[in-house]
Amino acid sequence: MVTHMASSRMTTAFWGCTFLGFLVFVGIGFISTNMYENSMPSSNWAPPHKMPNRKFSGTRGEEICDVKQNFVFVKVHKAGGTTATCIFQRFGYEHNLTFVLPMKINSEVGWPNILKREDFIPSADGTFNLLVDHTVYHRKLLDHIMPNDTVYIAILRHPLAQLRSVFNGYGLAKRFPELKGVDPVASFLKDPEKYQIPYVTKSKAPYTLSKNFMAYDLGFPPGLFDDRSSVDEFVQKIAREIDLVLILEHFSESLVLLRRMMCWTLKDILYNVSPKNLKEYRKPTTENASLVEAHRRWSNVDYILYDYFNATLWQKIQDENNDFHQEVRHFENVLQSMTTYCTKANVTPVSTWEVNNAAGRQTIPRTAWHDQFDIDPHLCLKLKMEWQDWEYVLKKKHVHRPMVKNGTDIVKSTIQYTRPKILDQTLLSNVFNITSEQDV
Repeated sequence: MVTHMASSRMTTAFWGCTFLGFLVFVGIGFISTNMYENSMPSSNWAPPHKMPNRKFSGTRGEEICDVKQNFVFVKVHKAGGTTATCIFQRFGYEHNLTFVLPMKINSEVGWPNILKREDFIPSADGTFNLLVDHTVYHRKLLDHIMPNDTVYIAILRHPLAQLRSVFNGYGLAKRFPELKGVDPVASFLKDPEKYQIPYVTKSKAPYTLSKNFMAYDLGFPPGLFDDRSSVDEFVQKIAREIDLVLILEHFSESLVLLRRMMCWTLKDILYNVSPKNLKEYRKPTTENASLVEAHRRWSNVDYILYDYFNATLWQKIQDENNDFHQEVRHFENVLQSMTTYCTKANVTPVSTWEVNNAAGRQTIPRTAWHDQFDIDPHLCLKLKMEWQDWEYVLKKKHVHRPMVKNGTDIVKSTIQYTRPKILDQTLLSNVFNITSEQDV
């Protein structure tokens, strides 16, 4: 969701786990198991009890699919990518999968340069299951480190909304006094060439924050922005190689489609959706059509990508079973109920969080799309965690693998330096079985 800046100060300023995220808290408190029925909006539609694409106990005649656990998420900056990353980090942790983890003290695997071996921490056996941090998409390089059956996922956002988030996250308006005002983005788009700031990576690859930034993350070379044939070839290449492109403006539909494609459970795609740790800024309720058109001319590749994959998303949805939209509504109802539970479960100050196993749990009843499952304070904690917390937990798991134990000093220092944002030592020990720094 953010980019690499000329200074390390700018590099770290933008990180926050979720662009969308519930302010979910964990702690002590009794929550009755019938809260789900009390808090879920009612629905007149009751599908037959059959999961169309996942086997679970007690059902006959269902279609059976295989759970997919090897995947790459192309994390596009300022497009809701960190929200999705936290979903994927939790999934990987819960299934004991091996991550491609950055050697840097941040969430970048090689970015903004092309991926190299020295950009990530080696695994114990040389294999990996998933990559979810920022990297410049390059299929041949990724295929060298990922399994043959890897699924590729990406995310896009309406380009003008993404540009506004970039302006806000990086304080771009502060660099140019002329842009300070009610709408600095509108001022910028009156003469974008005047304010264009190209950045050059260590490998001399130019990139820019304010023009076709999403296309850059997906591997499009900035020098070809005006070559329409190259742009069209690039879009078709991404369409062939990326299995699913999530659209932030239709996040619920995207996640349900992802769940079905990956043969995951509904619990796997739960997430924290209230904005947090974000710089507040005034967003217009509607965008002026002429402003959108001006931005389309400036950031043409991003718009072509967004228009194409937004249409593709809805075509994929149209190809699903008739109950797709009912599942989306059900998923959103579960999110709402989960938020109520997790908020009420917390009774302690943030600085002294504790997870009380005696606290009540919320049971989500069996439906047409999933088996019965529970929401408890431990799950609330994991949904509250930010990317830094997951990075900490996942890197600490690497410490106990022989290759890393006997690895280089830079690997060890990378693992030791990472700091959690939400977790304290009590939670690290009780929930994740991670001991103090002295034991590492």
